[in-house]
Amino acid sequence: MKKQGKMGIVGCAGFAMVAMALAGAPAFAADMGSTSTSTSRDMSGPKPTITQTVHATVTVAAIDKNSRELTVKKSDGSKQTFQVPTDVAMFDKLKVGDKVDIDYGESLAVEMLPPGSKPSQSEQVARAPGMAGREMTVSAEVVAVDPASNHVTFKGPSGNVETIAVRDPAMQQRLPNLKPGQVLQFTYTEAIIGAIQPHSKK
Repeated sequence: MKKQGKMGIVGCAGFAMVAMALAGAPAFAADMGSTSTSTSRDMSGPKPTITQTVHATVTVAAIDKNSRELTVKKSDGSKQTFQVPTDVAMFDKLKVGDKVDIDYGESLAVEMLPPGSKPSQSEQVARAPGMAGREMTVSAEVVAVDPASNHVTFKGPSGNVETIAVRDPAMQQRLPNLKPGQVLQFTYTEAIIGAIQPHSKK
C-alpha cells in the first residue's frame, strides 16, 4: 500500500534519509540545540551534495572508551551516537553528564545509478584525516514523478513504495529530468570534526 508523507518513513529508515535529502535538510542538526549552523549546496555536477557544519551544545549520555563512541543527549531529549577520531584529545576527559560544545559536519549526496541497478541499503564507518563517522547509503527506484506538485514516488530496497514531497528548490528544478525506472542513490555522512570543548556560558 502506498502512503504519502513529508518525512517518508514506511518501515524503512532509508526512506527517511531519501526524504531528508529531497527536502534539503540534513538529518538532525536542527534538533541538536545548535548555536550556529552553516549550510552549502553544490548542485552543479552529476552528484548534487548538501553539506552542513554545526556547532552544538549537548550533554554526554554515554561513553565507550574502547570503541571511542560518544552518545549525546540533544535539546529535545533524544540521543545520538558519534564515533570520535583519535586526535580529539578531549574525548578521554569526558564524563557522563558533562555539557559540551561539539563541532561536526554532515552531508547528503544524490546520484543516478547505471541502468539495471537495484534498490539497496547499507551502512559503514567512514574515516578520513581528523574525522570519523557513519556513512549510510540507500538507493531507490523512481516509480512516478509529478513536477507540478513536486512529488516523487520511490520503491525502496524492501519493495515498499513511498511518495515523497520535494521541498528543496534546487532539487525541485531537477524533477523534470527524472524518469520512472531510474535508480537514485542517496548517501548520508555524519561526523564529529576535530573539536569537543567544555560548554562555555557566555
